[in-house]
Amino acid sequence: SHVVTMLQLLLFSGLAFFAMLPQMKRTLTITLDVDWFYRRFGTIVAREFTVRGRSTIAQLDIAVRVQAQRVIAKLFLHHGPQGIMARTWPTGSMVLWAIGLLGVILLSYYLP
Repeated sequence: SHVVTMLQLLLFSGLAFFAMLPQMKRTLTITLDVDWFYRRFGTIVAREFTVRGRSTIAQLDIAVRVQAQRVIAKLFLHHGPQGIMARTWPTGSMVLWAIGLLGVILLSYYLP
């Protein structure tokens, strides 16, 4: 059934082509290509975006690098060799923190 369906489509599309063939004769007309305008305008716009985008991306790159260096400096302050997170903590303080957090969780559970 698929082959018959495809042959019918091919036959009727060929029939439509040959039936419309007289209307597809060449005529002496002037064709205005509108696509020339947006192709030309698109090229100009793309060049402008490229030129202006380079300086914007360079400034953005500098700003991102400065912010990343600040974040790394802050992380190093806390997590570096002399930072608060690099120190050894006694076991008792860890137990105290765990009890405190469990207490906060219990209070938040029972209080509306």
